[in-house]
Amino acid sequence: MKKAWKWLALLGLAGVLGACGNNEEKKENSGKDELTIVASFYPMYDFTKNIVGDAGKVELLVPAGTDSHDFEPSAKEIAKIQDADALVYNNENMEMWVPEVEDSLEKKDVKIIKATKDMLLMPGGEEDEHNHDHSEEGHHHELDPHVWLAPSLAIKEVEAICDQLSESYPEHAKTFEKNTADYVEKLQKLDSDYSSAFSNAKQKSFVTQHAAFSYLALEYGLNQVPISGVSAEEEPSPARLAELKEFVEKNGIQYIYFEENAKSSVAETLAAETKIKTEVLNPLEGLTQQQMDDGEDYVSVMEQNLKALRKTTDTENPKEENLAPTKEKTVYNGYFEDSDVKDRSLTDWAGNWQSVYPYLENGTLDQVMEYKTKKDSSKTAEEYKAYYETGYQTDVKEIKIKGDKMTFIFDDGTEKSAEYKSAGYKILNYKAGNRGVRFLFEAKGDTDAFKYIQFSDHGVQPEKSGHFHIYYGNESQDALLEEMDHWPTYYPSNLSGMEIAQEMLAH
Repeated sequence: MKKAWKWLALLGLAGVLGACGNNEEKKENSGKDELTIVASFYPMYDFTKNIVGDAGKVELLVPAGTDSHDFEPSAKEIAKIQDADALVYNNENMEMWVPEVEDSLEKKDVKIIKATKDMLLMPGGEEDEHNHDHSEEGHHHELDPHVWLAPSLAIKEVEAICDQLSESYPEHAKTFEKNTADYVEKLQKLDSDYSSAFSNAKQKSFVTQHAAFSYLALEYGLNQVPISGVSAEEEPSPARLAELKEFVEKNGIQYIYFEENAKSSVAETLAAETKIKTEVLNPLEGLTQQQMDDGEDYVSVMEQNLKALRKTTDTENPKEENLAPTKEKTVYNGYFEDSDVKDRSLTDWAGNWQSVYPYLENGTLDQVMEYKTKKDSSKTAEEYKAYYETGYQTDVKEIKIKGDKMTFIFDDGTEKSAEYKSAGYKILNYKAGNRGVRFLFEAKGDTDAFKYIQFSDHGVQPEKSGHFHIYYGNESQDALLEEMDHWPTYYPSNLSGMEIAQEMLAH
């Protein structure tokens, strides 16, 4: 509640500042040659500084050495942003305060530049079997914002910032594009160094205290194993040390990577009790003033991170197989008991739905396919797309469900409707060892719509569906149950294609 009141006060002041500010003065100054740009935290600052060069002044909002996860701008800092020409930030899953101040910034004609624009984010949190119920420690995000920690994706962020700044300030576009090209060359060299270092890694798994390196791991074929309950500041308890010792011995761990240099006492305790060494993986969320004064920057710190990681990846680990990620045995993934399954009514799927097939066809889901091949390289992105093309293909572009009535709207604009009744459910066992449930419905009486309908949405009990796969036909329920390759898929009609793609990635 205290936090909520703080935000109300800040927003109120932001409104007053916006109302009292001299908009005419800002208009008069809008033609000045030098821009003033505020960047949220260090990577955004460094990226933007390299793009803008001499065309403007870039200021860092989050003070040097400050944890950017917990940062909330003061009224003075909000005023500072309002006086700038633009704000550059990473993503609202990192800078969670940005949506709260967007309206006031737009009223002051501050351009809001999002580095992850048009990029899909991975699921957030620290969902890992090695957490040992210490999930209250560390930072958690609905979606993982740590995109900049993969050099290949840092390039995309830099290009996105450049594109948006160039669009907002076309008079500086050539300068931005030239500076960006020069900087991207450095980032491409960094990306190449990472790719070369890890393409033939002797082991792929590395253990971190801060689960910030999922993108780095995904982009370069590694496996991040985060463990919580270990702090760089405090010595672990005897019980935690016993757990860690067992974990280290079972999995052949030689290094645990900390966000920053661990206190010497922490390192000594871990070394003495678990025979483990500590190393630093810097998430670059906030360099200290000393580091910046010494000339360190994104590229130099990422080079240090690479050197640190190679202490693990250049060494064989006979027990590494124990660290391989395994598919979680949840109901969503198809692991449940017969007794878990309950009848469901058509109201679970009530609403207006759109087919995802057009988004697959127009390329909106290409990032999803790229993500899938990075997670499982048994298929290329093109092969995944071909697989889903067969699965998603349909000429039913929309489905509306209200009460017992379903209306199918086809590509040519024709509509067919019918009322349906439940025909129970069928549990299916798959070769992979998991299972699925189809919920069956049949049309009441004669209809020119589909006579037989089956829903599958990864749920096994009554609940509102977020998306579904549907099977429809006029032959029989048994004939539909044989269908495994073709499963038209629908999401709510009010979602954009990018929102649907993000939902797919997050689940």
